Amino acid sequence: MQARCTVLLGKKKCYLTPTPLSYSTVFFFYDRDAAGSAPSFGNRKCYQLPPNARGLARRALQRDAAEGADIIMVKPALPYLDIISDASQLTPDHPIACYQVSGEFAMIHAGARAGVYELKAMAFESVESMVRAGATLILSYFTPEFLDWLS
Repeated sequence: MQARCTVLLGKKKCYLTPTPLSYSTVFFFYDRDAAGSAPSFGNRKCYQLPPNARGLARRALQRDAAEGADIIMVKPALPYLDIISDASQLTPDHPIACYQVSGEFAMIHAGARAGVYELKAMAFESVESMVRAGATLILSYFTPEFLDWLS
């Protein structure tokens, strides 16, 4: 895959990830509305996995790896920690990325505002669970806060 990237893009470092293993979930609606990218008709479920499709997800992970993906990505992250774990076991030679989508970010903030838990503690616990499941790369809306909290 790297050689094809170099030829096509003229770069020495280029990594390809297939379309993320993306589940049909309510966690995306917040994201789409905020970005003004909600579908004008229909929905995007035709290319998203149903929430109970673990077997289909496992086959997709293996197919993506066999087709030359450099990175395997799962989104959203928290409700699919089992799939992140499956990805790390099924594709051990690949970095496993997960995307903590804006709906997850909003849910954690809402719980903290309601006094259910402390924001910083829950934010760290949420990404620690992703690492424990096997993620080696985490994309999160909490990144600016993490940088402040860690400095």
